[in-house]
Amino acid sequence: MKNLFLLLSVLFMTFISLSQGEGSVFTSTGRGVSTTFATDYQALGINPANLGWDKEFKGKTVAFGFLETGFSFDSKIINNPTVSEVRSIPLNFSFDSTKRYNDFTELSSDLQDGARLNADLRLFGVAITSERLGGFAFSVTERYSMNMNLSKDVADIMTFGFGAPYFDSLLVESNGNFSNVVNNPQNYDSLQQDTSARIVAGSSSNPKSIPEIFEGTSLKVSWIREFNFGYGVGIVNKEKFGLYIGVGVKYLQGMALLDVSSNGNSLNGFLSYSPSFSDPNNVGLFSVGNTRLRIPKAAGKGFGVDLGINLKLLKRIKVGFAVNDIGSITWSKNTYNVTTDSSLANFRVAGFYKDSNSISGNSGGATFDSILNSLVDIQQGSFERKVNLPTTMRLGVGIQLGKILEIGGEVIAPLNTNPGNFSSALYSFGGDLKLGPIVFSAGTVFQKNRQTRVPVGILLAPMSRTWELGISTRDIQSLIKRHDVDNPMFSTAFGFLRFRI
Repeated sequence: MKNLFLLLSVLFMTFISLSQGEGSVFTSTGRGVSTTFATDYQALGINPANLGWDKEFKGKTVAFGFLETGFSFDSKIINNPTVSEVRSIPLNFSFDSTKRYNDFTELSSDLQDGARLNADLRLFGVAITSERLGGFAFSVTERYSMNMNLSKDVADIMTFGFGAPYFDSLLVESNGNFSNVVNNPQNYDSLQQDTSARIVAGSSSNPKSIPEIFEGTSLKVSWIREFNFGYGVGIVNKEKFGLYIGVGVKYLQGMALLDVSSNGNSLNGFLSYSPSFSDPNNVGLFSVGNTRLRIPKAAGKGFGVDLGINLKLLKRIKVGFAVNDIGSITWSKNTYNVTTDSSLANFRVAGFYKDSNSISGNSGGATFDSILNSLVDIQQGSFERKVNLPTTMRLGVGIQLGKILEIGGEVIAPLNTNPGNFSSALYSFGGDLKLGPIVFSAGTVFQKNRQTRVPVGILLAPMSRTWELGISTRDIQSLIKRHDVDNPMFSTAFGFLRFRI
């Protein structure tokens, strides 16, 4: 049985061997601002009106590129003292076996804060720009997003299993005899080190319902393959004023979707995944069965639309507005409901502290799936579900200061809470310093209840900008002083095969 979380991450890491507002546009990642900066096919999914610009690169009417990649993972877990082998995060990570119960309390707290994984891979993109007709573009992109936050009870149970503070007593077996022991850190550590005793289960004398335990938990995963056709054109193109509009039409294939949440009274969830991962006898929220090394088949299909508008003022100022991902996907393959209506009085699964070398679904011992599957019911059904896309609104401003410096800012706001969307609005400021064939980028990204990020990047454009290649990160702080950052982010974006002719 393979782990979907691991599989999807490995897929993107193979190609590249906070949420991200610019996807795989490596030329924008280093400044954190893209609404008025992205050009040609890189404007798809950001602001299709930018396709109407015909004077951005004089004498070059065609742009194309391959395998442009963006990846980020941020979580307090990265700096957790109980976690070892940090370099393997987010694909997998193990725990320090020398730590004791109280040392793992911080892990539970970090799980409540959650984790966010985003990966975008533009397999191919091309754009053709005409002064009279405007700009046409097409791209194929894989988009993956995971956002996880756990309630205190769920985080405690993940960390300690039947030894979580929720359970006030432990059922212990010793030499064939069973007894109940008060559950506290001292007793739990003592029993774990006693080779003659075995903790069998934890019990609560005041049990809650599963929806109450999950209240505040949010598990959202989205993997979409996107075929995006875009067009942008200038409506007014005066010397000191320009008006441009654009539209992007997307055909979408859904590879995987997970959406689980609870309001305290009821727990609701939906799961659908590609038939390429199919194994109906082994289904979990993060593990979905056997896999083969091939491009997966779609579990859902749908359409989306991006709309954009741009103003150019006084030659040097750009103002852009766009609404992206208007539409939906209908999921019809391997569809499951995730529900429960029972209470939790007894629990027989150990947590990461006692019984895990890893969180991954095929590592053995306690994993995310083995614990979640003991708390919820996953029921397959022959039904379809239409799920709206993670619609966003973005507003950006850019100012050209001479020939070598361009600065700007933008806000990106989520218009719904569907999987793949931002948890809250992003505010970004940044710019480019253009020194001939070298472009240096830097900026700042703010988001509510998240670490302030400092993106940086470098772009090389030799041969009169015929070839572009570059690399950037969404947070340089996390790379140079990870242990001093409260909520570090592992991130990169790069491309080496982007051309203009």
